[in-house]
Amino acid sequence: PYSYLWSNGETTKDIEGVTAGIYLVTVRDAVDSLATASDTVSQPVPDNILIDIEGNIYTTVKIGEQTWMQQNLRVSVAPDSTPITSYIYSGREDLEKTYGRLYTWDAAMNGSTSEKAQGICPDGWHIPSDEEWKILEMYLGMTRAEADLSNTWRGQGVGAKLRPGGGSGYDVLYSGRRTTSGGYSLLEWYEYMWTSNESGSDAWRRCVDSTTAVTTIGRYNTFPKS
Repeated sequence: PYSYLWSNGETTKDIEGVTAGIYLVTVRDAVDSLATASDTVSQPVPDNILIDIEGNIYTTVKIGEQTWMQQNLRVSVAPDSTPITSYIYSGREDLEKTYGRLYTWDAAMNGSTSEKAQGICPDGWHIPSDEEWKILEMYLGMTRAEADLSNTWRGQGVGAKLRPGGGSGYDVLYSGRRTTSGGYSLLEWYEYMWTSNESGSDAWRRCVDSTTAVTTIGRYNTFPKS
């Protein structure tokens, strides 16, 4: 008789209905002799699915002429597999899949200072620029004059369209923030998104508030990159 142990935990001779990936199997006989084998299962990836270097899966949405990720990045390595510094809110690993990880601007940009740098994004993707955010905001109803406003909340109704169920498909996740001193705050209340544009020693960002009465979106350059 033989016993089987697959890398996904199955113990039957045959496994079915598996997702794409590499599967290892160890076969043991009655006198404890072992044999191992592996097989690779390949499946086409749907157009709205994105997989990062660590195998994390994200969905995407097209808004106007742009395509955006619908979940926050949660990679812990750069595209070349080099470890990077990132944070899970309050160190709670149970929050990572829902809210992603938190990154300093330098970590998100993977050391680059170039507009639209790939940063830590999967190949073919990049950190959105300040102007690309404006294009999204204007598509959702903001005027150019509003989009260009600095260090204020602007575009009545536009922030609401970015919320879950807001109609745009962006479905923002309120993942809060980590301060330079290491404190965490504003989970399920605020979302802060870096752009790839510097502003002196700081960088431009976007802010979305979950408060029902606040339907605008903030454009600020007042946070340090850390």
